Amino acid sequence: MKKLLTGLVILCIAAAFSLPSAMAKDNTLTIGRPSDAISLDSNTETTAPGAIVYGNIIEPLILIDANGAIQPNLAEKYEVVSPDRIRFSIRKGIKFHDGTDLDAKAVKFTFDRAINQPARWKALFGPIEAAEVVDDFTVDIVTSVPYGPLMASMAMVYTGIVSPTAVEKYGDDYGRHPVGTGPFKFLEWKTKDHITLVKNENYWGTQAKLDKVVFKVIPEAGARMMALRTGDIDMAMQPTPAELGMFRADKNFTVAETMGLRVFYLGFHNEKFPTDDPKVRQALAMSVDVKGIVENIMEGAAVPPKGYLAPAVFGFKDMELDKRFPYNPEKAKALLAEAGWKDTDNDGILDKNGKKLTINFLGAKGRYLMDAEVCEAAQAMFKDIGVDAKLDFFEWATTFTALRKADLEYNLFTLGWLTTNADADYSLYAMFHSSQFSPKGWNNDRFKDARVDELLDKARSSQDRAERLKLYDEAQEIIAQSATWIPVYNTKEIFVLNSRVKGFEPNPSEYLLLLKDVSVD
Repeated sequence: MKKLLTGLVILCIAAAFSLPSAMAKDNTLTIGRPSDAISLDSNTETTAPGAIVYGNIIEPLILIDANGAIQPNLAEKYEVVSPDRIRFSIRKGIKFHDGTDLDAKAVKFTFDRAINQPARWKALFGPIEAAEVVDDFTVDIVTSVPYGPLMASMAMVYTGIVSPTAVEKYGDDYGRHPVGTGPFKFLEWKTKDHITLVKNENYWGTQAKLDKVVFKVIPEAGARMMALRTGDIDMAMQPTPAELGMFRADKNFTVAETMGLRVFYLGFHNEKFPTDDPKVRQALAMSVDVKGIVENIMEGAAVPPKGYLAPAVFGFKDMELDKRFPYNPEKAKALLAEAGWKDTDNDGILDKNGKKLTINFLGAKGRYLMDAEVCEAAQAMFKDIGVDAKLDFFEWATTFTALRKADLEYNLFTLGWLTTNADADYSLYAMFHSSQFSPKGWNNDRFKDARVDELLDKARSSQDRAERLKLYDEAQEIIAQSATWIPVYNTKEIFVLNSRVKGFEPNPSEYLLLLKDVSVD
């Protein structure tokens, strides 16, 4: 009997030592996020749901670090040949995930493709004109005019170099089969469910610590937080603000946050009745209790905006929005009365010349933090001053398509704009220059002002930072007075992680979720 017990003990010990390797979770990071990507082609997807994925697959020539300094990446060095020409020396020996070589021709292919399609990021980049091969590992990036923020634009996630072979192989379907040089390779995409990346074993730099990354779509914030608690995911994006305090107090979780570069706003169609009237836009701006929304809906997960740009952006101006258009429903009603809007039939909705004061409102749901709740709050506030806002919610891909149409059907839309390269030109030129009406550019508001055009043209071509600041200051003063936007909040980039996740650093840019140095204990 003693020998039998001894044998059983030995067997149990052996089994115990074998369990960890058999049962241990593989080295995978699972991220819960609210919305799926539209595409993984950087030419066609310029929103965060796609960029945070392909930013781990493709890589730009250079990077800008947290201190604003230029760091080499696929390019080991660069030279300013002239104000409109930068020469990049490409590292040798780097291969794409499909085994083909990275060289100057691949860089030219990437930029030519963006210029000729044209890519959605072309309007955000600046006056890019060409990529010219100097030799096998040297390429010049050329702009049509001198361009001050050129280096900042070269570091944007969209400019990551793609495999020419893969693009030619997959054609229009390349967005479902992205190939780059990054630390992770694309594995699979199940629409509206998950995207999976795996470690690039042949990465040219320091290899990723994770074997696999899964981006899982969980639209409802409450469900994401529950999935984090149960261990179904390791990281939650856009956490529920009301639950942050509880997670901060729980040693099993970590809350990582930093001030963001995105301003969430309600934008007006400047050419569509009745929001073509500045007094109507100004009245609507004064009807929205921004402070109340930030305090009661965002609950510490965002801050009141100071302008149309985030404070960390070069060229930022404090527009003093709380003084310019303070929350004042009574004054808002008075402005509408000055514009001829009165409630003649006592139904609570103002009218003029037989027309009701009705606006069509394109909302967002599940794309930005608490976006639907903010839209619904604004809708109620508009009604309080006699404005009937017809609010529509769609899936993000449908909303984005409607927003980019040349004939935007809405008076008001919801968007969170992030200045990816932290330079004012990226936002102000693309969104307020009259040459950039969507879908060519991103002037979804149809804002038009000759003086603003002049100021923005001068600012982007200047190499003098002090002059650029002065020009942007004046441009933002004009834009602010037009009440083209109602900025609602300036984002914080907040993530809740299982405490097993190590090495994660949130980036001020929502478009960058770099995971190479992240590990899971």
